[in-house]
Amino acid sequence: MLNYPSLIPARLICLCFCAAVAAQAASSKAPAPGRSAVPTFTPVEIPQSVFVIPASTKDGRNPFFPQSVTAAPVSKPKEGVTIDLSGFVLNGITSPPRRTAMINGRTFEPGEEGEVKLPSGAKVMIKCEEIKSESTIIAVNGLRRELHLRFGL
Repeated sequence: MLNYPSLIPARLICLCFCAAVAAQAASSKAPAPGRSAVPTFTPVEIPQSVFVIPASTKDGRNPFFPQSVTAAPVSKPKEGVTIDLSGFVLNGITSPPRRTAMINGRTFEPGEEGEVKLPSGAKVMIKCEEIKSESTIIAVNGLRRELHLRFGL
């Protein structure tokens, strides 16, 4: 069972504090004529955070994932290397307002670049240039290709 008389000193201290704050607010000077009672603040410029991904563990570690291993840089195909464009498959397109296209299992928005895996196991950088209602246009090594949805397969 609670001993209610022991709570009285805590309540009394709280009431005294509230009364002191109210008395201080009442005794503060009224603002001068033509000035508002609201204080003005000088805006402070907030610095932008800069995150640099280290190239190796010698350069540093990711503070959010310290046990992670840094990824190897993406290798771009050499000039003159031909890529089989039949390996790109448009898996699906989402409806508006935010259209996305899934190409070889990876989702792209218009203008986004990314690496996709071909059936042969090779990885290729592509850029999704435009997404239409039933097709999308991609660029691979400067070559543009339109991928169409495959129905009934």
